[in-house]
Amino acid sequence: MRSPTSKAWLSVLAACTIGLAPSVVSGVEPSSRPTDRGRPVVILAHDETGDFGPQTPGTKTAGWQEALDHAVRHAADLYVKGGYGGRKAIYHIDDTIRIPPAQDFRIDGGVYVINFRGKDPSADAVVIDSAMNCEYRFGIIVYGGTGAGLRIRPERPVPIDGFPVVVETQIHSQGIADPRPFTPGERKDGSGLVLDAGKAGICYSKLYFASILNFRTCIEIGPAGSVYANELVCEHLHTNSHNGTLTRIGPAARQNSFRFGIGVDQGATGVTGIDVSASRNVFDVATRPGGFAKASQLILRDNAEGNQINLRTGEDPRTLITDEASTPTNQVTWTGPPAPIRRIEGNAGSFSYVQRLFPATVTVVEGNVTSVIFERAGQRVDYGPARGREIVMSVADRLSVQSRDVPALRIIPLKVR
Repeated sequence: MRSPTSKAWLSVLAACTIGLAPSVVSGVEPSSRPTDRGRPVVILAHDETGDFGPQTPGTKTAGWQEALDHAVRHAADLYVKGGYGGRKAIYHIDDTIRIPPAQDFRIDGGVYVINFRGKDPSADAVVIDSAMNCEYRFGIIVYGGTGAGLRIRPERPVPIDGFPVVVETQIHSQGIADPRPFTPGERKDGSGLVLDAGKAGICYSKLYFASILNFRTCIEIGPAGSVYANELVCEHLHTNSHNGTLTRIGPAARQNSFRFGIGVDQGATGVTGIDVSASRNVFDVATRPGGFAKASQLILRDNAEGNQINLRTGEDPRTLITDEASTPTNQVTWTGPPAPIRRIEGNAGSFSYVQRLFPATVTVVEGNVTSVIFERAGQRVDYGPARGREIVMSVADRLSVQSRDVPALRIIPLKVR
């Protein structure tokens, strides 16, 4: 993505050869700044052992924002102190942590908690702006507001290449959680993870979350922009919120790889699993039974098209899916045995059958049939009367049947994985 001959590179070279004037940042004296001691990293600690932390004068983010701003000014990476046991390494924040537009920047550290307690419930906990060739490793984000626990929204240009984007970046988190993990009930607002590409694209990046839980919508990929060719993994995507949605993937998402383990906790009901309006993505989904609304572990909306979905399930896959797609090119595979054989009846005169979700062998078994025409992407094959003849159909293939009385078709689903 870089342009080695750009003017931005000249400014980078100049910065390497011209000393920067020292300045006092958030009460840290120049003589004690980490970069002055030769360490290429800023230390953020919850217990006053770092360069920044809750003791940073005037901080509303337990030292996070001041540490990030300092790292930007001094071209340093950021290390955040965690700690064994999960009870002490907690960063209580009252305002949004904003990760600035960055290039070649790393946030590393132990496992810790970012606990949002801001008075404005609509404020996000953490927002990531543009990022190119960055690596961000977070602990656990706890958020009970109406915005997002983590929002990825590229808006401003990266510092070297000079345009807004999230690209070739890796983001890793131990999880995003509502602060009431054991309290059942309905959450009316709030999201865990939001990917917002309305201003600039999010592409060629890897996002990993150990868990996201208990939001109105746990993961949301917005309708606008381009979220393209990314890999998004959430090992355990689950909720105890009645009528919640685990993930809503809008039409901005194209040609991504998603891997989710989904489930419902503590007797919650009416939950939607994966709500898809996207195109040409690959999904690998492990789903456990209970708590989902009928046929709502996977919903394919009107403009969902060309997605490949593999369900790791012990249930009949047909009972888990609602297929509303106007273009019937989404394909579903599943663990376990093939789906049962079906028999459907058509209409006398002209009858059309379209194969959806999985390939199958289709046979006209009854009816005074005069013509069977097979259609694929505008091409036609005339099988004549074709009663009793097995025809292998892929998703989106169509049979047009002419019959003097009511025809019947036998559908034998094919197990392709």
